[in-house]
Amino acid sequence: MINMLVQTFPKAKVKKHRPLYNHRPTANDICRKCGTAYAQTHEVFEGTGRRQLSIKYGMQVKLCWKCHAEVPNDPLFDLSLKREYQHKFERKYGHVAFMLTFGRDYLSINTEPLQA
Repeated sequence: MINMLVQTFPKAKVKKHRPLYNHRPTANDICRKCGTAYAQTHEVFEGTGRRQLSIKYGMQVKLCWKCHAEVPNDPLFDLSLKREYQHKFERKYGHVAFMLTFGRDYLSINTEPLQA
């Protein structure tokens, strides 16, 4: 039997990228829409990769579970949040940075079809 020398290498210590998460709701977390306590954190910009960007740039609002569930069914409220946070982002970083980061201009969206 041939004795083979096997050399092992230590595993590299690389810090893994952990996704950003939100904390658990407390009594101090008040819903922005209805004023209920224990509101959840809602990321203003949803979708692939945009949720993490919302957390990174602080684009989050507190909403109770009922209001949080109604956001997809209330396009005017959703658009008003997106416009507000786009405006805040642009004051700090500029319009070009917003367009490169999120890829859509919510300030120029016409709301007439949404109101019908």
